[in-house]
Amino acid sequence: MNKEFPNLSQRKEVEKQPFQKWYPILDLYRKAPDRKQCMDAMKKGGININGENITPIDFFSTCPHLNDGEIIEAIENYLDVESLESKIELLNQSLEYSKGYLQNYLLLTLPNEVKNLDKIKDVADVLKIFKKTAAHKAGESTGLSPAYCALVKVIAASFEFRKKEMEGLIKESAYLYEEMFKPYEGIQNFHRKRSIRGGYDQTMVFDHRTNNAIDVDSYFRGKNEDSFVTKFINKPEETSREAQKDGIGFKFEVKTAEDIKKLIPFLAEFFERRFGAEDLIFENTSLLDAGGVDEVRKKMEERSIQPLIKNDINPHSNPDYRSFKINGGLIVPVGGDVNGMKIKRKFEIQIVLTNNSNETGFSDHFIYDGKKKLSAVTRLLGSFTEEYLDNISGEASAGSGMSEKKIKDHYKENFLTLVKVVGSTKKRYAFKSVVKRFSKAGIFDEDVKIKKI
Repeated sequence: MNKEFPNLSQRKEVEKQPFQKWYPILDLYRKAPDRKQCMDAMKKGGININGENITPIDFFSTCPHLNDGEIIEAIENYLDVESLESKIELLNQSLEYSKGYLQNYLLLTLPNEVKNLDKIKDVADVLKIFKKTAAHKAGESTGLSPAYCALVKVIAASFEFRKKEMEGLIKESAYLYEEMFKPYEGIQNFHRKRSIRGGYDQTMVFDHRTNNAIDVDSYFRGKNEDSFVTKFINKPEETSREAQKDGIGFKFEVKTAEDIKKLIPFLAEFFERRFGAEDLIFENTSLLDAGGVDEVRKKMEERSIQPLIKNDINPHSNPDYRSFKINGGLIVPVGGDVNGMKIKRKFEIQIVLTNNSNETGFSDHFIYDGKKKLSAVTRLLGSFTEEYLDNISGEASAGSGMSEKKIKDHYKENFLTLVKVVGSTKKRYAFKSVVKRFSKAGIFDEDVKIKKI
């Protein structure tokens, strides 16, 4: 029995129909980018089409007219490696991970040919896999190209994670978190009172500059490979820089907005001085009103720190979610080993109000995770069936305790749209924000109709 989702052992299999039977999305896989689009996207990581940044993750097929040399050049450019031959072992690790991610995390059924792929021996094997993603002509079956497209996209994400040696993120987060509680320059800034629910600590934060003592609940976490890959796939921005942004994470819960205004300047200065934090960005500042953000800005100026302030909206978040985030880069020993090589990592500090209940109701972690999966499958495959939506809703229900119907209705009402093909009676769904980008960039064929649920 699955320990995390105890009810799943009794659920039906997910996506019973094999990939080659997904007839409602045939047109998507025949609408391949031309040679220039394909090469430019692979070389640059993304290209502008009708004002949208379209990356290789957005394509449902590769150009069938590339020669071997062009394919190798494109892959090496996209993965940012000098020689594909020297990365065969890393590609094999990413291949095995990709199969597991699609089947076990996204709950997709892979065709046997893909599921049983042998290890990659050389560049010729890489070419064979890549060519399987090429477009088919009208009137021909897509074969297994949808499955290979999804596989290769996840391989690229996993490769980025492994190439940058990010497996130790959780250990690095734990190391930095414990360092916070040690005296620095003769001052004890963080005092752990006691451990409470789910790994949180009741903590008193002392800012010696202002003599402010702030009570917080504190917590650390590091992004694992599933989280990194999902973010890599879901982000419309190019590649791993966004997915790495919150690779190392800290969370602070405070009781009042006044405490938030005190905590943010202190944390920014502390992380800058203690861990070499730089390139600070304040995001999702919705926890404070405009006056509060301006007040924080002035306090930052007093500390000679000038972060970039922006308020991007996460398309997966509950509209009622309120937080304040600090992003940037800092210095940490690899894997949290105090004697390890020092490297720069991206980090995120999330600050929320204790009574805001961000992680209850529809903001529950399991329901939020389901949203990310529906978005990822849309970007990997273009759409998904009602059966798949039922299973993702059921998984979220098993984890959150909320009814499957309520979760499914929540997804449909807030995040999904219907995708239909002229002449087909089959109903499919897609993640609304992803479809909006696809439609604007002309990735969807004219026969693919989008409408609200």
